[in-house]
Amino acid sequence: MKKTISTYWPVAILIPIALASYLHALSVTQPEAAPRQLMSAANVSAELARAVSFGYVEPEAGWNPATAMPSETAPAPRVL
Repeated sequence: MKKTISTYWPVAILIPIALASYLHALSVTQPEAAPRQLMSAANVSAELARAVSFGYVEPEAGWNPATAMPSETAPAPRVL
């Protein structure tokens, strides 16, 4: 006998519902991660120093701070 989609459509609906229920139950039993809090300037500078010492950031990479763009070189606003 040839099986068609009409035979399996309940399974296609029930499996995602069962999976969502399982994941929801799993997330209720486990505590969530601690919310992110702002870091102090000392912690940020310590993290930056650690990143430089590990070689993730070049200490003399020619970094220039962002500056305001002069008005004569700013592009004209586009009107839609």
